[in-house]
Amino acid sequence: MRQPESVPSPKDPPGHDLWIRTEAWGAFPGLIHGFSRRLPIPLTAASTGASLDAPGCLLHTLTQVHGNAIVHMGSKEATPALEADGMLTTEQNVLLGIRTADCVPILLVAPHKRCVGALHAGWRGTQQAIALRAVGICAKQWDLAATQLWVALGPSIGGCCYQVGHEIGEPLFARWGDGQPATWNPRGEKGYLDLRAINRMQFIQAGVPQTQIHNVGPCTFCHPDEFTSARREGAQAGRQLSVIGWQPA
Repeated sequence: MRQPESVPSPKDPPGHDLWIRTEAWGAFPGLIHGFSRRLPIPLTAASTGASLDAPGCLLHTLTQVHGNAIVHMGSKEATPALEADGMLTTEQNVLLGIRTADCVPILLVAPHKRCVGALHAGWRGTQQAIALRAVGICAKQWDLAATQLWVALGPSIGGCCYQVGHEIGEPLFARWGDGQPATWNPRGEKGYLDLRAINRMQFIQAGVPQTQIHNVGPCTFCHPDEFTSARREGAQAGRQLSVIGWQPA
């Protein structure tokens, strides 16, 4: 299986941009996107747009509940109270924002249809195939083929550190592990799961070309200076923010 492309994280984050971007997506005019590092302060809607050179764009967020519900965002909804784990839109001036602190943040773009999406994939959302659901909604709502989608899987806890029980790891590996031993590494009563790799396989099985799926950033648990981690810091952990949208024409 082809190794995923990745954007390495710099060793000295204070001297670098808050946002990590997918290099290949620079070819899509008008696209705004980024995976944040550890936020120095909570970002407001206005400061998020300004920091991404998108002043005036409306930021949408959700009440994330570790499921597979995906909502369509227009240009005027007040969204924080909506319970869901994914958003899709073709609107301009709209930013979709997902908060994570170990779960996999996923950004989607179909540049020719001006469609973007943002997903939150913890193990429950992955188990409920939120990635496959997003591809299916794009096909039904906008007649988008999977081959038209580009996917970026952002900074999240890696298979090096994400220890879970066999009741979680085994079914995910059996269904989407593609036989790759690095995806699920059982050790005694528990094992180590590569959740980002499982989501990658879901997109591949849905028909997204491997060359259009990018891993962006490192393991959040391994890099405490750059990223918050719920596994490492507990309930007091902050959140990274992953954002995507379109500049106005």
